Amino acid sequence: MTKKTPYRFFYCTISLLLCTDSFSQSIGDRVSIPSVDGKNYTGVVKNITKNMYQIKYDEFDALRWLTANQFNLINEDSEEINVIEESVSFTGTDGKTYTGIIKEVQRNKYRIKYDGYDFESWLDREQFTIELNNSIATNTYTTNNSNQAVVANSNTENNAAGALKNIYNFGGNKGWGSSRIELKYAEFTKTFSDKDLKALLTFLQKATTSSAQFFALKSLLTGDSYETVEDFITQLNQHDETYQQENCLVTNMRSIIQQWQFSCSVTVVQTYLADLCPRYAWEVKKVANFDKIANDPSSPMAIQQKQLLEKYGGVATARGDVSGTPIGINNPLNELVGALLGVTFYAQEVIEPLPVVFGKIRDQLDKGINTALLIGFSGTTARHFILAMRYQKTNSGYQYLIYDPWDGKCDYVSETSIEQGSLHPMLAGSTISLDYYYPVN
Repeated sequence: MTKKTPYRFFYCTISLLLCTDSFSQSIGDRVSIPSVDGKNYTGVVKNITKNMYQIKYDEFDALRWLTANQFNLINEDSEEINVIEESVSFTGTDGKTYTGIIKEVQRNKYRIKYDGYDFESWLDREQFTIELNNSIATNTYTTNNSNQAVVANSNTENNAAGALKNIYNFGGNKGWGSSRIELKYAEFTKTFSDKDLKALLTFLQKATTSSAQFFALKSLLTGDSYETVEDFITQLNQHDETYQQENCLVTNMRSIIQQWQFSCSVTVVQTYLADLCPRYAWEVKKVANFDKIANDPSSPMAIQQKQLLEKYGGVATARGDVSGTPIGINNPLNELVGALLGVTFYAQEVIEPLPVVFGKIRDQLDKGINTALLIGFSGTTARHFILAMRYQKTNSGYQYLIYDPWDGKCDYVSETSIEQGSLHPMLAGSTISLDYYYPVN
């Protein structure tokens, strides 16, 4: 942990260690690379070794070794059809039919805005049909080679697809997933052949419990490499399922605590990352005193928080020492979390009645996006970041699972309590105001 950066998974490119049918490519060929962040990158083949292809990305200075099913050859002679704003329908990995609008075309890739979801994805032409005159076009599109996407309800996915979906549903039904992560699951598997799906299933089944299989899958979906997750599975298999759950989830009473006076913003981001990636949560919880005030600037959590705080212009000082410099949450939240989820967070001042604000927060939570909150303390100029992670409806109204980095705990707080200026049972004795919340575009 002292030699690794726990949040590094955001910058990892997924390398598929699955057996795939090879196809002919040459050095110098231009390719497009779908990514789990929903974007479509382009690059050039620089080197070829057996069934691995070294790709130089156009957009940034990076070289990656990819397998053939991770990219598509760009046909420079292909023509783009003017279908912008056309309505389309397509089948998801859950077997359901979804609709959307074509927003952009790049060669054989189409950027689709999903109807009813704050989500966009690049799809191949074979993955959707264009709706004409309020009826679905009769053209049937089939895949021609192994690197193209397979429509989710085709016969080739069969039992492997169902077993993989069961692994996801196990965690989803327990509240460990979200609609956002489910969309990433669809994005992640859309280019998989039947052989790929079976290989992925075999890989996940190395984990010996249902919880561990879900945690391994979710870590892949949030950017971890197969090599990293394989090591993660080995560690998980050394413990029982209760221990796995306790140490892969941060929505409990043992969560990350801020180690500096003004590191609440970056600690909220750390916890958001840990909520997204079970492997990162596992690494965090292996750190001594991650959930205690360590007063030790050499502790891994203190080091990471200080690095993040200073990266965005803050100054770290010991808890209780207000001579440091706080920072806003927008930049770290967008660069670390927003980049992964494909969204942009922005600051929204609370000027509407709180029931209206919380209605908007619930809508965001329904989409699988946690909501950062900035609170104030009565009689002071102090401000503090917390995180709304879940909600539930009770006979007495809505309750929100709130994470507070000051004491590193999560607990349910009623909407009524917040309206009355309290976060009871957290921050006991403090009168608070909700000043800003952070929705997404």
